[in-house]
Amino acid sequence: MKYPVEIEKIYKDIVDLNIQGATNVAISTLEGMKVAVRSEVVKDDHLLERIINIGNYLAYARPNEPLAQNGVLYIKQFFLEKDGMKLDLSKEKNLLEDLCEEYLQIIANAKSKIIEHNAPKLTNIDHILTHCHSSTAGAIIKAIAKGDDDFTAVCTETRPRYQGRITAKNLLDARIKTTLIADSAAESFVIGRGSRHVSAVFIGADVITMKGFCVNKIGSWGIAMAAKQADKPLYVITPLLKIDHDTVYNEIEIEVREDKELWDSAPKGLEMYNPAFEIVDAGLITGFVTEYGILKPSEIEEVIRREYSWLFKHKLDDK
Repeated sequence: MKYPVEIEKIYKDIVDLNIQGATNVAISTLEGMKVAVRSEVVKDDHLLERIINIGNYLAYARPNEPLAQNGVLYIKQFFLEKDGMKLDLSKEKNLLEDLCEEYLQIIANAKSKIIEHNAPKLTNIDHILTHCHSSTAGAIIKAIAKGDDDFTAVCTETRPRYQGRITAKNLLDARIKTTLIADSAAESFVIGRGSRHVSAVFIGADVITMKGFCVNKIGSWGIAMAAKQADKPLYVITPLLKIDHDTVYNEIEIEVREDKELWDSAPKGLEMYNPAFEIVDAGLITGFVTEYGILKPSEIEEVIRREYSWLFKHKLDDK
């Protein structure tokens, strides 16, 4: 299928990591679908099919992006529920654009609720370590730190793309005492052998599963193990719509990036392996900080099925 130039640009930006972070990929996917709705390529009787194909094209450009993928499912599910197929073309387009906006608003509302519902429950934490960059984790850290002169944060640099620098700058801009460390120093800080005290670990997530596992930036498992060893809580800050509700532990596909990210002039014959993410086991997670409160890993499935039942009504066509 031929896609509009704007769609190909979004796709390339996702693949090339010019668009990073689950929220940004989801927003770009939904915005891309809106662009497609308005374009000439979708002016015939197959509007829904074409828009869903474009949504899938963007949402599955890289693995580990269920927030975007669930957005495509949302559009399809509610278009059919609202009898969109019976509308004339202009009204079909209006409905699709409205549904895209609805899902974008759901994402924004979830982030607000995560902060509003949970920050007051976490103000007893004064010294946080966070890994990589999560806009939602950063937002709740800033909310917890507000007015607390003793609050400190430790951020990992997050090689090889240094996303942790974004977190560090954002926290520093919020006047939080912030220390940036090498990724390989994180475990030492968590167990109490760094230059800053750490009382809890906050990480984001790119994927969560029905059984309470999560997928986050490579290095997260070691940090979680250190927290477990030191008897310190590890919280995963995430909206529940990052759920991959069809996938079990041993089916999770981990994105592996190009070798040149590690060393673009490596000596001939050197083998390299560059996974971007890894699984954090449910047993290492104290709680998921979500729009529906702080949930134990064992509570994820029940709340997902209750609050986002539409996820289970229809499955998307093959990608």
